Amino acid sequence: MADLHGEIRAAIEARCGLARAASDGPWTVHGMSIRGFTHLNHSDCLVVRHTWPQEAAHIVANDPVTVLRHCQEDLRVLERHQQATLGGAPLASHEECRCVAPWPCPEVLSLARRYGIEENDHG
Repeated sequence: MADLHGEIRAAIEARCGLARAASDGPWTVHGMSIRGFTHLNHSDCLVVRHTWPQEAAHIVANDPVTVLRHCQEDLRVLERHQQATLGGAPLASHEECRCVAPWPCPEVLSLARRYGIEENDHG
């Protein structure tokens, strides 16, 4: 199986990179606009105008701080669910996760789906 674990890690880290590059917030809804703060001087200069209330609420709920928190937790889950190895090499006799489930375990498959990675791309 291709390096599913590595591909998931790269996807999580790419999402972290996007969140780190964005204005960190806090982001707030003001009518049909979203306001946020910049990395440079934390002035209220990021304004996204003319959003529908439901889009504004969704964007604010997924601000960079929240995305980074979710990504960090996903990385912790991924760390707990690695393919079992012997001397750094995957066990050839039986592929299993550190959680002793068959590799890839349900947690790894769930993370893969969450980041748009299909299991059949790794068979």
